[in-house]
Amino acid sequence: MKSINLVVKSCEELTKLVNTSEMDTLSKTANSILIQIFTSVIDKNWVKDIECILHEKFPDSVIVGASTGGEIGHGELFTNSTVVSLSFFVKTALKSFILDVENANEDHLGKQLRQEIESSCSNIAGVLLFTTPITMNTSDFLSGFSGAECSYPVFGGGAGDYGYILKSLIFHGDRYLSKGVAAVVLISDHLKIETHTCLGWEPLSKKMTITEVDGLWVKKIDNKPAFSVYQGYLNIQNDENFFLNVLEFPMMLIRDDELYARVPEAVNEDNALLFPGGLKKGEAVIIGYGNPSIIIERSREVHKIMDAFNPESIFLYSCINRRFLLQNEVNNETKPFESIAPAAGFYTHGEIYSNHGKVNLLNTTLVAVGMKEFDKERKSNEFDLQGDNHASLNEDPLNSQHYRIISRLINFIKVVNEELEEANKAAVRLAETDYLTQVYNRIKASVIMEKITQQCDQFGDDFSLALLDVDLFKNVNDNFGHNVGDMVLVNIVKVIEKHIRGTDILARWGGEEFLLAMPNTGLEGAVIVAERIRTAIEQTVFPEVGHQTCSFGVSTFRTGEKIDDVIERADTALYSAKRKGRNLVVSL
Repeated sequence: MKSINLVVKSCEELTKLVNTSEMDTLSKTANSILIQIFTSVIDKNWVKDIECILHEKFPDSVIVGASTGGEIGHGELFTNSTVVSLSFFVKTALKSFILDVENANEDHLGKQLRQEIESSCSNIAGVLLFTTPITMNTSDFLSGFSGAECSYPVFGGGAGDYGYILKSLIFHGDRYLSKGVAAVVLISDHLKIETHTCLGWEPLSKKMTITEVDGLWVKKIDNKPAFSVYQGYLNIQNDENFFLNVLEFPMMLIRDDELYARVPEAVNEDNALLFPGGLKKGEAVIIGYGNPSIIIERSREVHKIMDAFNPESIFLYSCINRRFLLQNEVNNETKPFESIAPAAGFYTHGEIYSNHGKVNLLNTTLVAVGMKEFDKERKSNEFDLQGDNHASLNEDPLNSQHYRIISRLINFIKVVNEELEEANKAAVRLAETDYLTQVYNRIKASVIMEKITQQCDQFGDDFSLALLDVDLFKNVNDNFGHNVGDMVLVNIVKVIEKHIRGTDILARWGGEEFLLAMPNTGLEGAVIVAERIRTAIEQTVFPEVGHQTCSFGVSTFRTGEKIDDVIERADTALYSAKRKGRNLVVSL
């Protein structure tokens, strides 16, 4: 195959570029011609004019295209232009589809297209998809499409605009849709396709939960209006610049063991956020931010992989967020592909990528697609994989300062977040833990036991507890001092922990009094555990003090009781053990 990429701004320019002897030769020898049009102009009359010229020159070609958030030609960003990518295949056939999603169920439509493709095509090498994520639930469509694992790569992008009015257009044949799907099936035994993706966004905020969703609209996060998250964290306003201001801050989530990002495209009067990629109720999300140095580093890894594949053509479907974040450095991640093979594509409002047979709508990523029908000869020094970090002598050292500053700020924020998270964990531990013995305190234990008793009421599970008190502990403090007394309590806890399960809850209930909660344990079993601990403490020789004993009161939960009822009964049993001479286990 051979690809030729044209950047045009007028019909006259396109006419001149396609009427060459090289185009004539390629057209005559091609088995099929795929033409992708990536345009900033959301005007079907402009597209019709472009298509008319191309159909006249290449009457049997398959033409498909999308509106963009920026055009990629020769591996570089172009704006307010139209990129025409012509691929001449020698041993590949094409079959195309376009579907209107206006009144259709997206999931069902995805299944329908998959069935139609596989019933009418054999030897599928790959499928190219263009969708309109701003106006349809592309995630549901792709979920239906990949209901069964795909054995072939699926790739493409979501149409959109430069972020001002949030319109989109896809087209094929004589159809121009603002809500739909266009597909091209590549059919061949010879065509090899490799797809790779990279992200580079990192977590910025705390973890939050989606709590209310209505279709593509997320209404609440952590039970608060969804927009308030962006307003609170980033002071982003609900105005005409919302999308441009939020581009760099997608919601990050893990779904099917993969890290995804979703960018809100709009906010409505109810402060709900529109996520074209779709978010689900109950999913955990974190506001993310792109680290330019990591983004470029990850893209270099894809450069290396693609160079090793040695394709004849490369197609790039990159999120508009990357263009917005990287600014003047955006070509640093796309231009190296042109050194490997002719590279064209567009900046999307969502990237389509299949992984392990499942097709997903990504966001904020770069999807690179390499194709070849034959193994081309590799040129010497064609692609300098090691030279990316070396500035030329003529390079302006101040040119990329914002890139470096942002990367350092992101690293600073990351470190501060980690420190705050660790401080929060430490604060929680202090709030829940007894300082001396490092077991739960009374407040935390009470909360845990409330939950346990609720579960027991609901499911009929057993639950018992024991209160234990160190016998004659005042004598220890009076005779040996409080420091020795403290060490006795610490060592008693160590003895107890050797004889209980990981599911049991041990807490310091008072000065020398401890509570042991035992889920899934009846009264008889709890008495056996308490007796085992009593014996172990009695047989232990404590430093300076010698032998020490404890008294135990044991009780079990009865359906309909409150936890205070169980504790009161255990307390009564404990005082009974004390009155009977101490160093005893009494149950009630």
